[in-house]
Amino acid sequence: MSLTPWAPEYRRLSTGIVALVSVFGFEGIAIAAVMPVAATDLNAISNYAVTFTSFTMASLLGMSFAGLWANKLGLAKVVIFAIATLAIGSLVAGFAPNLAVLTIGRSLQGFALGLDLVTMYVVIGRMYPESLRAKALGMLAAAWVVPGLIGPGLAGLLVEISSWRMTFWIVPLLLVIPTMLLIPELKKLPLVPSPARPDARKQVVAVLVAIAALALFQGGASHVGRWPTLNIVLIAIVSLSFAAWTTTVLMPKGFLRIAPGIPAVAGMRGVVAGAFFAAEIYVPLALQEIRGVSVALSGGVLTAATITWFAGSWLQGSHRLKLSREQILVIGVLMTTLGIALIPIAVFVPNSIGMAALLASLVWGVSAFGMGICFPTLGVLMLDKSLEAEHARNSASLQMSDSFGVIIATALAGSLLSVASLNSNITSATFTSIWIFCAIVGLISILFIPRIQAKVTSKLSA
Repeated sequence: MSLTPWAPEYRRLSTGIVALVSVFGFEGIAIAAVMPVAATDLNAISNYAVTFTSFTMASLLGMSFAGLWANKLGLAKVVIFAIATLAIGSLVAGFAPNLAVLTIGRSLQGFALGLDLVTMYVVIGRMYPESLRAKALGMLAAAWVVPGLIGPGLAGLLVEISSWRMTFWIVPLLLVIPTMLLIPELKKLPLVPSPARPDARKQVVAVLVAIAALALFQGGASHVGRWPTLNIVLIAIVSLSFAAWTTTVLMPKGFLRIAPGIPAVAGMRGVVAGAFFAAEIYVPLALQEIRGVSVALSGGVLTAATITWFAGSWLQGSHRLKLSREQILVIGVLMTTLGIALIPIAVFVPNSIGMAALLASLVWGVSAFGMGICFPTLGVLMLDKSLEAEHARNSASLQMSDSFGVIIATALAGSLLSVASLNSNITSATFTSIWIFCAIVGLISILFIPRIQAKVTSKLSA
């Protein structure tokens, strides 16, 4: 019998990792389901996207600090800090009297997630033998599935018996078990000091500049129609210019000009991620605000997406699929885009509330299936095109590109909602325009594939 992460000597550690990641997974999908209710209660529908982009920006910052702190402070202290930050952020968001405080709470949650994502990979690398690391990473990925299945239903129940705030308040309670299991195991690890990379501080500064620039861009996008057009244009130019500068530090060389090979892979990931996630955050909102669908049923759409994403990920790794990586990407992008383009029909076609939720689940499941195909395929291509010594850095660039793409696309989509809210006229046409925009962005990503296929004379890295 081969050794597994659930062998007696690793069982407590593995259970703690799965429990902690599951809490983060629940936090993500359950809160996405209740956020329309929270935004309505706080009279903040026009700035609905802000809580999502702030979360993503903060997670980007958490990722940048995780690498620095892991060796300096030790994994146990970093995980304790991440857990404490998530608990505090959840309480702040749960007690938020307005959008500003809710955004602060969501930012703290995002920072904790960024810390945790990176740290868990380090934990697996240090605490499991090489023969178990692949299985441990699979365990990490599977830990997101269960929260996706139960999160929306539990969130709906909490809203029915209490309020949307309970979805945040329950998170600190859920953190008790993973803390008790994981921290004693991590404390067994000796501190592994290592000299800081010469560019480590430069990278942190670049991340901070990027966050400031993207926050400025988000602010401008949310005030389209309220501020003079010239001001909005100047804000967009300045903020995107600073964001572009940070890519010279954080992203593979040639990223901005979509150079062949690795830069094209990273660029495509960012565009696809932006299209899908910018579209997804408005699916529960449209179902609840326009069709009157309950929190549980609208969250069920996200549950369906979780299942089909997992199925797509499994399929793309199957040896039975006799297609090239590039062909798989084309299929994945087309399915993702098709789902985005059809979601308005599924949500707004005249029928019962239950049928609207069912159709939305089916259509959005198709889009998520395409993402399940695309995302890991791009990850494999990144590794294939990288030197072994560049695997960690170039893989991290994919996470960075995801964040950049999601923030920019979400801000642009949110500007459409902001314009519609000027006259309190948020209709089905508003959401349809957002989804059409996201579908166009998704189709643009296909143009990256020839650049990915292109032969390069040398490996490009940051």
